[in-house]
Amino acid sequence: MKRKILVLLMILVISASTFAARPPGWAIGIVGQYDLAWDGFEGAPGVAFSLKIPQLPIYWGINLDLPRHGFGISLTGDRYFIESGRDIGWFMGLGAYAGIFSYNQAQVEWHSLRVGARVPIGLYIFPTTFLEFFVNLAPNLGVGLYFGDYDDRFKFPEGGLGLDLGLRLWLR
Repeated sequence: MKRKILVLLMILVISASTFAARPPGWAIGIVGQYDLAWDGFEGAPGVAFSLKIPQLPIYWGINLDLPRHGFGISLTGDRYFIESGRDIGWFMGLGAYAGIFSYNQAQVEWHSLRVGARVPIGLYIFPTTFLEFFVNLAPNLGVGLYFGDYDDRFKFPEGGLGLDLGLRLWLR
């Protein structure tokens, strides 16, 4: 029984990847973001630059986080393992993130380094062969090292739920 389930799962992954409509070549884009932290569910907006290099199966993001009393810069890299659809489709993958964050409000100042894993799940649409619109949710979980006026130096779990809404131009 376990072998049958494993074979069916492999067929699903292979067939979903076979029919994906992502064009070959470079892709660049802009992404609007909103992140909810697991602790307290405080939200923070952000913006990102999206990059896809043809030689690598990874979708890169260079992110600028803009919470109310601070800022952060991070890098994400996502690999989509399931992609299904042609002009309209969905994807699911696994990725990682690393970032530096600062907070400063009313004589409380701290800085942190954060790393972790993320699972992007989303939808995309290609209105033309070179333009892609996408939206995804990316739950993430990691660890953080804190410096300054923060109670804990090491924090686990660190993370939250990210929402990305963006567009990419595919260059051939």
